[in-house]
Amino acid sequence: MMRGSLLRASAVVSACVGLSVLAGCGSDYEECPSGAACVPWTGPVTAAPGSGNVVRDPAQLSAGLLAATDLPGDFAVVPPSTEPDGPAVPEKALTDPPDCARLLSPISQQWPGSAAAASVQFAGPSFATIDIDAASYPDTALAPAFDALQAQPRRCASYSGEDEDVRIEYRAAALSQPSAGDAGTAFTVTATSEGLTLTSATSIVQVGNTLVQVVVTAPEVVDPGVLSDLTAAQVRKLRG
Repeated sequence: MMRGSLLRASAVVSACVGLSVLAGCGSDYEECPSGAACVPWTGPVTAAPGSGNVVRDPAQLSAGLLAATDLPGDFAVVPPSTEPDGPAVPEKALTDPPDCARLLSPISQQWPGSAAAASVQFAGPSFATIDIDAASYPDTALAPAFDALQAQPRRCASYSGEDEDVRIEYRAAALSQPSAGDAGTAFTVTATSEGLTLTSATSIVQVGNTLVQVVVTAPEVVDPGVLSDLTAAQVRKLRG
């Protein structure tokens, strides 16, 4: 078990068991050594000019996120935690290098200065999860935020951590995804510990002045098509 290991998931089980919607044992994508479908890193994507329509109401931004009825399979909303959010990098480093602990944390924690932020988490069968968070930025902060979000997985291509004295090895790699939104990037984060593997396929997309992060986490390999479908649906809803 790797509780809390990716900030997104709760457990690890064997691959391809009850995950026909999210995970597969084969793929047309080139495979990384970790088994995650990935491609080589390319140059960072340039953010599009902001539309000037900055969302300043968290409730309005939350209403623009996908709901359980928008998701494939049997997914249910996870009630939000009543505990206040901590810093993206805790005082006691969870990873080596310490800065990599912020990878996959909510966008507003990774880059301050958002006018509003919102998030939602869904739990599905066999420990699969879908996490979506968004943050809306004024024009002056939009491009720096998008650049910082792209730089983080590149800096953390290989890192390690511990969870309850269990060592975890992490690998981040680029992921090929269809174009969505005004600009976008995608990557995977694979956590391996004691022979068990957990993969988070992640897309970060710009929609006007809002940046949204979609993370699909499942044991072993996540089907890239699931991430692209969810990302496209999320873009449509934000624009709707």
